[in-house]
Order: sequence, then structure tokens, then C-alpha cells
Amino acid sequence: MIMKIDYIKNQIKVAGMVIACTSLCSCNSEIEDGTTDIDSWPLPRIEVTYPTEFEHPGVVFTVEDIERFRKIATQQIQPQYAGYELLSADKLSQSTYIMNGPYDEIYAGEDASHPNIMNQFGNDFAAACQNAIMFAATQQKGYADKSMEIIRGYSASLKKPVYSARQAGLDHVLMVGNLCIKLVYAVELMRYLDGSGMTNEDFQGACDMFKRCFIPVLDDFFSITEPKNKAVGNFGASAINCYMAMALDDMEMYKKAIDIYLYGYENGSIRYYIDGETGQCQESGRDQTHAQLGLGMMSMLCETAWKQGTDLYGVLDNRLLKGYEYTAKYNLGYDVPFKYMPELTGKYNWYEIDEVDKKEVASGQRPESRRGKFAPVYERVYNHYATRLGLGMPYVKEVLETKVRPENAGTDIAHLGYGTFLYCSEGFE
Repeated sequence: MIMKIDYIKNQIKVAGMVIACTSLCSCNSEIEDGTTDIDSWPLPRIEVTYPTEFEHPGVVFTVEDIERFRKIATQQIQPQYAGYELLSADKLSQSTYIMNGPYDEIYAGEDASHPNIMNQFGNDFAAACQNAIMFAATQQKGYADKSMEIIRGYSASLKKPVYSARQAGLDHVLMVGNLCIKLVYAVELMRYLDGSGMTNEDFQGACDMFKRCFIPVLDDFFSITEPKNKAVGNFGASAINCYMAMALDDMEMYKKAIDIYLYGYENGSIRYYIDGETGQCQESGRDQTHAQLGLGMMSMLCETAWKQGTDLYGVLDNRLLKGYEYTAKYNLGYDVPFKYMPELTGKYNWYEIDEVDKKEVASGQRPESRRGKFAPVYERVYNHYATRLGLGMPYVKEVLETKVRPENAGTDIAHLGYGTFLYCSEGFE
């Protein structure tokens, strides 16, 4: 409880709530018996704007984006065209892709009767998405046909919620947030692109699949009120992102996703994942793969909200920018400050940066550090803060100019990648 009080006091200070902080320090009766009711205090409200109607196609790709895709593909505009070439050459972007499924159930983990099929269906969902993007960029019907083959196949075959074969942990939540999200993107694009071949029945079938297989998993996760039964921040961030993507015809769901991101007693909410003073992330003490995963999921949901007229990028004094700059700086090899940053489950506390990574390298479990291994998550956030808003992101800029541009898909199947093509609007603004 003491750690939790200290952490929330820090959050109040960072948010500029000087009066609230003073009141906390001076109200002796609140802690006279060693306890406090601080858990029931409301967090400072953050004003955001909600859409009066939803923009379609939505999620992270709108009509404006699709028009940009087509100009890049036909006019070979750089640096974006280099990213397009990477996307178009990928095996999952081909209209000749052979689907692994469709499976009648998908799950996390494995046991004697459940072989690991995560890569197989994960590739199917990524192929549906990448073929949909290729159709958007080229208007070549073969890509639409492939995306629709996968969408129709899984809409008909999946009948029950995604689950964990090990009957323990929350990996199935992460699987929905990281892998199933790509199928959601594919459906959104196919629904609103002319000539895609998606019928009303196809769309309803896909929506029904989301409602019976994906949404219940996330609702169950969000309903967990005991922090020790939850997970590290990238789980929550990916869950919120996927939930928002499936909410773009449901205002109640959309507002729920935003409320969890802003106020959730959840490691994946913006208040708890990124420190407002330094930009240190909740998983910075773990390793850089997971810290970048959490940031990437947050920037995806912020981009989705932005396309609907809701600015989540700017909340808490552009806190997401600070998280990206901190992480980029460290992975470029610079020194960064680190402090003990208590997290909400009580299970994942680290006392130096990259603590888990360093232990794994020292024990021989891992051949080399994950520091300096850049996930494909930087173009999207740089495009917002630097290109759209004109704000400085010197370390992210250095990452792009010296390390990752053009962004590829990366080695982690959780990321869609290809950000130089998909998000970079330099020269188009």
C-alpha cells in the first residue's frame, strides 16, 4: 500500500495537481491508523473529444491514407516507396499466399492435445491485413480476393472465444491484442474499399466472429479488479488497442477503451506505463523488446483515436512522446536515468534498467542483449509529433535516420510494421 500511495502521489505531482498533493500531505487523519482511502479518490479528469459519428475506413487507415498509398505506389515517392517495396515483397503480402487455416479454434500455449499454431494463424491474419493494404494501394483484385478468402474462412470456422491451452496466465489476451488485431484491420479495409468483394453478409459474419471470439476475452480481462491477477503493461496496451479497433461502430465500446487508457488501474494505461518526468516505461527495467511492444501498441491506439477526432497522443503533456524519446535514447546507446518504478501487480518490479535482459545474457539463456534491437514502431509516432505537430523528437529522429528507415515488419509477429510506407506523410502535409 505504501508503494502504491507514493506512486499515485507522484502521478498527481506530474499532472500538475499541486493542490491535491498538498492536501494529501497535510491531511493527517487520512493516514492516522496506517491506512488511507486514497484508492477511492478520483483521478484528475482529462478532457478529450469524442466523434459525433465514426470515420470509415477507420482504425489506422483512412481515405486520406489510402490516397497517399496509391500516390506512393504509382509515383515511387521516397522515402515511402522504399517501405512499399518491402511490404510488397513480403511473403504475407502475396495474392498467392496459401492459408494455414482456417482453424475452428485458436488458443495460446500448447499441451498434449493442443499443438502450437500461433505462428500459423498469426501469419494468416497478417496476410489478410497485408493483402488488404496491397489492394488499397494497387487496386489489384487478386489481393482483395486473398484477404476475403481468409476473412470468410475464419468467420465461418471460429466458434468460441480464444483461450489458453495451459489454463493459466493471460497469454490469450495478448494473442488477441497482437495477432487478431490484424484481422480486424483487414475487415475494416475490405468493408469500405470499393471493389473489395465484401458483402453485407461477409461483414456481418466477421463482426459476429469478433463478438463471440475476441471481444469476450478482452471484456473479461478488463473486468479483473485485483491488480495482482493482471499483467505487465504491454498486455493492457495491446488489449485496449484491439478493443478500440473493434469499437468503431459502437460508441460505448469506444469510450470504454479510452477510459481504460486514461484512468484504468492497469499497467497498460498511460498513467502507469510511462513516467511523466523521465519517460521511463513500466517495462524499461525488464527488456527493450517488451518496452517497445508496449509503446507500439499505445501509439497504434492513439493513431486510431486521432483518426476519429480524439487526441490521446497529447494527454498528460504528450507523455507518449516522452516514453518514445526515453526508449529511443537508451537503445541508441546513450545513458538515461532509471528509478525504481513500482507496478500494479506486485509481481514485476525491477531495480535497474534491462534487469531481466542482463540476467538472461549472463546466464547464457540469451546470446546477446536486446538493447539496440529496434522494433518497427517509430515512424507512426514520429509522423504525429514531428510531421503533423512540428514537435522535436531528436532521438526518434536519429533512430529513423540511422537505424530503421525504411521500417520493415521486424522479427516480432506482434507488430504490423512497414511504418515508412504506412504512416510517413513527409511531403504530403
